[in-house]
Amino acid sequence: MERKKLNYPFFVIIGPSGSGKTKVAEAVFPAAYKVISNTTRQMRKEEQDGVDYYFKTNEQFQELVRTNALAEHDTYHGNQYGVGIDELLQKTSDHYAYDVLTIKGFQDIEKRFGNMVIPIFLEVSKKNVLKRLQSREDEDEIIKERSALYDQEYQNKDKVITYQNSYLIDANQSYEEVVKDVKQAVDEVLKINRWL
Repeated sequence: MERKKLNYPFFVIIGPSGSGKTKVAEAVFPAAYKVISNTTRQMRKEEQDGVDYYFKTNEQFQELVRTNALAEHDTYHGNQYGVGIDELLQKTSDHYAYDVLTIKGFQDIEKRFGNMVIPIFLEVSKKNVLKRLQSREDEDEIIKERSALYDQEYQNKDKVITYQNSYLIDANQSYEEVVKDVKQAVDEVLKINRWL
């Protein structure tokens, strides 16, 4: 019989593209605690299969969907992403875990696993997002695309705050402050529930 509960909390980092989600998450959480998502997007040169993502063909991804192997799946920038149920259960069996997801991804997993899924939203201004995107992206088309998505992604904040265990973090402050605030939120959840 499939275990329907997480043993430890699953922290989901959410925010507009360019809010620093991935970089902050990697600074806050141990690498081994990352729930590795499946994706159909192309592997970037600095990435590794099974470390950054499980890179799948469209056919392989559709098979995961067909067999109900995913706790959630979503399309982002034309690519498919999804968290495997087995991966999520395995990563939360002995300690808490984390991933960076879309609002839909968070909501689907929260629906299945309840308040053990903790959303942390990184709130950032459009001006700062554009500055960050320009410093890390070389294609103007990608910057334009992600900038257009900002308003829609920022509105997800209103959805996140409706969840009992949610956290809003001001991501306009320095990177070090953001990391400190996210660590504080994680510690608070772990202390309240005596997981520390």
